[in-house]
This record gives sequence, structure tokens and C-alpha cells, in this order.
Amino acid sequence: MNFLTKLLVLVVLLCITGLIHGQNLSDVYKLRNDILSTYDKDVVPATDQSQPLTIETRFFLVNIAMFEEISETISIIAAIELKWTDGGISWQPGDYGNKRRLTIKQGNIWTPPIMLLNSIDELRPFEGEYEFMATLLWNGTVEWGPGGVLNAKCTVDISKFPFDSQTCVLQFGTLGLGTEDVILVTSPYQQPLDLSFYTPNANWKLESYRANTIADFSIGYSVFVVELTIKREPLYFTLMVVCPTLLFGLLNPLVYLLPVESGERIGLSMTILLSYAIFLTLVSAAIPSSSNPMCVLLIMMVVIIFVSGLIVTSVIIISALHHRDESRR
Repeated sequence: MNFLTKLLVLVVLLCITGLIHGQNLSDVYKLRNDILSTYDKDVVPATDQSQPLTIETRFFLVNIAMFEEISETISIIAAIELKWTDGGISWQPGDYGNKRRLTIKQGNIWTPPIMLLNSIDELRPFEGEYEFMATLLWNGTVEWGPGGVLNAKCTVDISKFPFDSQTCVLQFGTLGLGTEDVILVTSPYQQPLDLSFYTPNANWKLESYRANTIADFSIGYSVFVVELTIKREPLYFTLMVVCPTLLFGLLNPLVYLLPVESGERIGLSMTILLSYAIFLTLVSAAIPSSSNPMCVLLIMMVVIIFVSGLIVTSVIIISALHHRDESRR
């Protein structure tokens, strides 16, 4: 019985060994050469050339590097995962040691010229000068994820500074390839915007986000739109700007509590006015400069300094009238 059991195990092992075929380096070389020997990377690889190539898009936000209110720009570190079916790439895994996927440099195959349309830099493909890797699957699926630093124009609303929120829109498209060539879509099985690698910013909190694709056949372009809403962390500006401004506003009317006979009204009011003027000089660089819309805090600061000037004027007039009445007595 033991002999029959051992014989059966041996037969099974021999059968399994016959089915297993290792993936040798020579199989990878052969697969790569077979794919690229007849491949033309200058042609959009749609299997049906009468239909546009569908490209699934997914956005990975890594970090909000910088947000500049004055220049109205946002700098982020991000990557875009693109997935499509290449009609010029397919193979039978059994012919290449059951090799089902191959990693190759992006320059060897066709990749969509995806670019940031509202960039403050020159318009160029997102991959830039870097050579990213693309993953090829045996059925023709290509997965490619270029990434880098993106500098985009962002309309700023500082009316509620420092308790403001800003919404920035990033628009990605394939200039030179219209909707007759490619269509950008989002995956129905995955979130179009992924925060798995996101690192929070110390000054800005990511409040909300969304991503979707728009195919405008009237202009003939497909666009991938990413919308980010960020909220300023207000603690620093509250302590350094808002609280001192309110304090100066409260000090101004206290001047009238001093008796006129003391002669200190003019000195105190002038001290408050000069101190506030110096304070404005120091904090002016921290307050975003914009005329449309105007910052409410800045308007309040101007009103306070205007009121301080009126108080100084009124104190001088009151003191002059008081001393004139005394001299007449």
C-alpha cells in the first residue's frame, strides 16, 4: 500500500513538473523584441481605427507644495495613472514562459501626450524630461503613471482671509489629439482621485476634492478635470494679525476715559496711532494683496487707522477748547 501511495505521488509530481515552465531572461528578451520589432509608436494604437481610443484616467495627489495668493498659483506633487488597450501589443503567455506582464520604458511605446492645460509654465507633456516605466499586459492593456510637480493658475478669493477657502481646478488634456483620436474617461471600478500617498500641508487643509472627465465634441477635445478645495489653517494669522487689530480697535475709545486735566489724552492717542501704523507696516507682507475682491480684514484695518486719526483730531480739539475755557476763567 505504501508503495502504491509513493508511486501515485511520484506520478503527480512528474505531471506538475511537466506543466511548470520557468520564466527565463531569454523569454523576456524574446518577448520584448517580438513586440517592438513591428511596433510603430507614432500611431494611435486603437484596434478599431474608426473609433477613438478610450483612456482611463486616475489622479494621485501626493502633496500641496505651495499656494501663492499674490501670483494666484498652486504647486502640487501628483501623478496620473492612465490605462488603455494597445492594439499593437498582445501575446500568448505560453509562448514566453507564461510571462503575462512586461515593464518597459515609456519611450518605446505610444503614450498619450497628456498635459496640464492651465499650467503657468510652458505647455508640454506631463512626463517632462523623466523616463517613466509602462506596464504591458498580455491582452494589450497598458498601464502608465507619469508624475511630477504641477504649477497651475488658480483664481483666489481672499475676502474672508484668514478664514478663507480656495478652489483650484486642474485641467488635463491631449493637445493635438481630438475626440476623434482619444477619449478620456474615469474608471467605473475605482475612485478617480486617490489620496493613498497624500501628505498634509502645514498651512492648507484639503477640504474637498473631485475629479471627472468632460468630452466636448463641439471643440473636439476631451478633458480630465480635477477640483481641489483647500482651507487655510487660521491659527497663526489669528494670533499675529486678527487679535492685535481688534485690540487696537478697542484701545482707541478708551482714550476718552482719561480726564482732560491729566494732559495724557493726546499722548496716548498718538501712541496708539503710531503703534498701529508700525503694526500695519510689519503685517502688510502677510496679508494677500488683491483688489477684487478686497480683503475684509484689510478694510477693517484701514477703518481702524482712520478712526484713530479722527480720535487724535478730536482729542486735540477737545483739549484746546478745555484749556481756552480755563484761560478765560
